[in-house]
Amino acid sequence: MADEMHEPKRKGRSRRKWLPAAAVTLLLLGLLVGVSCQYISYVSQTVYQESTSHLEEVLHKSNNMLKELVRKNLTYLHLYNGFLENTSDEGEIQAYVEKAQQDTGFADFYFLSYDGNYMTVSGETGYLGLQTNLDEKLSDGEDIVMNAVLPGKPQMLVFICPKIQGSYRNFDYDAIAIAYYNDAVLKALDNSAFQGSASNYVVYSDGRVVIDNSANATESVYNFIAVLRDHSDLSEEQILALSDAFEQGSSGNMKVKLGDTSYYLVYEGTAVQSWTMLGLVPVKVVNANLDKLWFRTVQIVTGIALCLAVTIILLLLRKSHDTLRRKNTEILYRDELFQKLSLNVDDVFLMLDTKTSKVDYVSPNIERLLGVSEGEVRQNIHVLDKLRTKNAPKNDEVCLDGLRSGGQREWDFEYLHQQTGEQRWFHIIAMGSEVEGRAKYILVMSDRTADKQVNQALSDAVAAAETANRAKSTFLSNMSHDIRTPMNAIIGFTTLAVSNIDDKERVKDYLAKTLASSKHLLSLINDVLDMSRIESGKLHLEEVEVNLSDVLHDLKTIVSGQIYAKQLELYMDAIDVTDEDVYCDKTRLNQVLLNLLSNAIKFTPAGGTVSVRIRQFAGKVRGCGQYEFRIKDNGIGMSPEFAQKIFEPFERERTSTVSRIQGTGLGMAITKNIVDMMGGTIEVQTEQGKGTEFIIRVPLRPQAEHRPVEKITELEGLKALVVDDDFNTCDSVTKMLVKVGMRAEWTLSGKEAVLRARQSIEMSDAYHAYIIDWRLPDMNGIEVTRQIRSLNDDTPIIILTAYDWSDIEVEAKAAGVTAFCSKPMFMSDLRETLMSALGQKQTDAEQELLPEENADFKDKHILLVEDNELNREIAQEILREYGFRVDTAENGAVAVEKVSAAAPGSYDLILMDVQMPVMDGYTATRTIRALDDPARAKVPILAMTANAFDEDRRNALESGMNGFLSKPIVIGDLVQELHKIL
Repeated sequence: MADEMHEPKRKGRSRRKWLPAAAVTLLLLGLLVGVSCQYISYVSQTVYQESTSHLEEVLHKSNNMLKELVRKNLTYLHLYNGFLENTSDEGEIQAYVEKAQQDTGFADFYFLSYDGNYMTVSGETGYLGLQTNLDEKLSDGEDIVMNAVLPGKPQMLVFICPKIQGSYRNFDYDAIAIAYYNDAVLKALDNSAFQGSASNYVVYSDGRVVIDNSANATESVYNFIAVLRDHSDLSEEQILALSDAFEQGSSGNMKVKLGDTSYYLVYEGTAVQSWTMLGLVPVKVVNANLDKLWFRTVQIVTGIALCLAVTIILLLLRKSHDTLRRKNTEILYRDELFQKLSLNVDDVFLMLDTKTSKVDYVSPNIERLLGVSEGEVRQNIHVLDKLRTKNAPKNDEVCLDGLRSGGQREWDFEYLHQQTGEQRWFHIIAMGSEVEGRAKYILVMSDRTADKQVNQALSDAVAAAETANRAKSTFLSNMSHDIRTPMNAIIGFTTLAVSNIDDKERVKDYLAKTLASSKHLLSLINDVLDMSRIESGKLHLEEVEVNLSDVLHDLKTIVSGQIYAKQLELYMDAIDVTDEDVYCDKTRLNQVLLNLLSNAIKFTPAGGTVSVRIRQFAGKVRGCGQYEFRIKDNGIGMSPEFAQKIFEPFERERTSTVSRIQGTGLGMAITKNIVDMMGGTIEVQTEQGKGTEFIIRVPLRPQAEHRPVEKITELEGLKALVVDDDFNTCDSVTKMLVKVGMRAEWTLSGKEAVLRARQSIEMSDAYHAYIIDWRLPDMNGIEVTRQIRSLNDDTPIIILTAYDWSDIEVEAKAAGVTAFCSKPMFMSDLRETLMSALGQKQTDAEQELLPEENADFKDKHILLVEDNELNREIAQEILREYGFRVDTAENGAVAVEKVSAAAPGSYDLILMDVQMPVMDGYTATRTIRALDDPARAKVPILAMTANAFDEDRRNALESGMNGFLSKPIVIGDLVQELHKIL
């Protein structure tokens, strides 16, 4: 009985003993974990401080090397500058620089202008691509160090020393510079620490990399801040703080993760150009030795933790069976919750048996995402194969065979929704697992259709933006190329006019050719200024009345300087052109022909031949004549491979022959686009070493209403002889002679022409016109003329030539030449030349360079408002030639004062510039319109400005102006506007 009474007490004591023991165990475990955490934290902090201290020492050493490199080279520059101030002898300068280059090892020496253009001591010129504008920095008189790049060369570090004034080989320079290739700079910066695993960078405050001394030489870094932003674990606030530290020249360190690798990052400001030097070393490299201590510590802590874990597990095993039952209930609840959630997510979950491919589980949302029921998939997993698109990978690429437990594979599939037919993209993750001892595959099929569609939309938007930007760059680059050609003609003929100032006729001819080139140049500039077309990336054709004879002759005028400079032979002829007056976009046609002809000249060596031929095919298609232009040369030609892609943008053949020829590779792409817009075709026939021929065929609508009368009554039935070594030219000119009513014969030989002339006289059927080519294979046209004249034949003789005849005119006239005609010869050219040779030239007024002066302008009083002194002088002289009295004002404020002070009605007109200091033209116009006196306020005002956009025209009219003229001023337009207003 006593034992039975005491038994409950023993059980109660046992429970009371167990509870304090468990509590003490948990308390000790907590204390141990806390101490371990404190110790781990202390060890981590110590490791970090030791590592970063070591890195800072290495970085400081490299920083000192960089400072010494900059100081040494700037000192050299000041020494060179002093030498240049004491001598101007080019030989001494070149010898001095070459000696300095041998001593110091720099890559090259440059004389620099403020706009970045350079000349080397050997006379080579170019443009030094610098990271910033030199003008502002040179004006401060400070030494400069910056990056630069030249085409085809590695990146360089350039040291620049300003100079007040200097000239070398007639090249005016504002600074001198020496440059080192980056690999030479990197050798000066020691990167041997940490077995070459350290990476050093020198950056600007915005993160742009000046020097990349990276351990990984295959991956260049262009902006360090951008790399951190895209690939590091730093927040935006941390990145901004780091950028501020760079800008302030501070020093510091941090730990950063790039990709899957952790790095120590240390930085220190330099005294050079506000740069910051960075050091970046993988943590595992720096902590190689300290990691051993860390690993031992972890082992000890892990052992203690495992012991405590075993103790706790033993305690947990004593939980009651009720706890297990409660866990089973929770599992069932979670399973039901997962089932409900899977219906509303875009991820399909499947579990397959590895041996039988039987589907153990499939989430019910598969019907919503793929259109197949859960039961169909459970019966046969291969039902999904029928939904794959043609773009899906093959089965062997996604095979699950061999996927072991714990392994994982990923791939992408395209499926078609079984019910809607909609294309859907899935990313599939397959994992190997074991469930109750059986191998299983777990598949997660994530629907990425929405992401794919968004990315496609973004990609399309980027492509559209790139297309528009490429169109703008293409157009502007091509304009830069095309503008230089008429500029060469303008400069060349202006120089010739100055050289022959006493020869009025010759000067007048040169000025007419200069005007033609100027008009072509102005049309190109107007296209450049048309911002709406550039922004849209589209060019629109504007059809105007065009004379093909004028187009070809103007083209010859523009390129004649280049032809003469390269000593090339130029042949131009027209074949069967019955409709020379057509409708087309003259500027675009000029651009196409000039681009092809310029390329032919560029790629043809001295002494070669370039030809231009225009042909009109018989018949019309939809009211348009079919014209063919052939531009041919016997230059270097092209390879068959390059000829296949010549019309692609930015394509240029990379051969040693053309390596010295500059260009963007855009001209042919633009040419093809224009030809396509005109409804034509372009093809190329070429062979390396033998030359190239471009063939353009375009439809052009004839001006039927302007077709001139072809018959010449005075010549009907008379006989003419055509002498040319080209059969096509003979055939074409002969046909034209028949159309004017003559009987025409031809020959390819000068000697035969003389023989035929003698025979025709003897047979009393003499020729009444000779058309003779200047350059014949057996004798030139002048010699043929002499021999015909020796027969006492005074028949008109016309010399046909593709060249400027001014050099042979005196000799030709002395030999008996009656007139000259330029190739290619059109019907209008032939008629005019024949009429002139017969002394019956049309009495139309000779076209003048300036419009005819008009007495109506005499004593009219104009106020010219122009801030540019040169423009003011030109306008004054032109206006005075037309009888105007001219008063001037250098800005809008002065103009307002003069109008206010003058008597009412004193000024008949105000010519107002727009962009001026003190007061612009718009403000001045509004002020004048607001004057109290109506006579002063209503004086006519005509805008005369270089702002040629449509919005500028609207602004001028809205401010109260009466008209608008864009600069450069076309005198005819000016006179026409003056007639309208006055």
